[in-house]
Amino acid sequence: MAALLVSLTPVQEGVAQTAPQTSFQVAATISEGCLVDSEIPGDGASLGSLGSLDFGTASSLSQQTRTSMLVDTAGVTLSCTPGIALIMRIDGGLHASGGVRHMESDAGAGLAYALFADASYQQAIGIDASIAVDTLSDPNNISLPIYGRLTLPGARPSGVYTDRLAVTLEW
Repeated sequence: MAALLVSLTPVQEGVAQTAPQTSFQVAATISEGCLVDSEIPGDGASLGSLGSLDFGTASSLSQQTRTSMLVDTAGVTLSCTPGIALIMRIDGGLHASGGVRHMESDAGAGLAYALFADASYQQAIGIDASIAVDTLSDPNNISLPIYGRLTLPGARPSGVYTDRLAVTLEW
């Protein structure tokens, strides 16, 4: 014969029993930063070509002053946390001499040029100088402010004059 034993504890009517409680914290840290082509670049990562600065074609005897701005031909996109301090530095290129950037022809002739951070050509960009980049105006599509000016000296050998510059971004 089996027996069933049941113990009943009386509950007062209208009084709910409380269950034991504990808690835990939920957190996330959002740090400011920048993305290049929608990715976080590694320290010292090479991102390829930004585009070109083209002064066009002129006569070898010309003494014109020509200007140009960086044209993004590579489709690199830069986006940053709005207001973050983004600094750009540009090296001296392949042919700098005496603190001045130069383009060089295949024959070895040089042609001095200067870079600026504004379209009015007032804020010169020295070799490896820190230049602040605006991250507030359009934080999802930041343009690097790079403008060039070239004063042709006349009596210059004909040819294609080129240089390659490295841009470093810090935030």
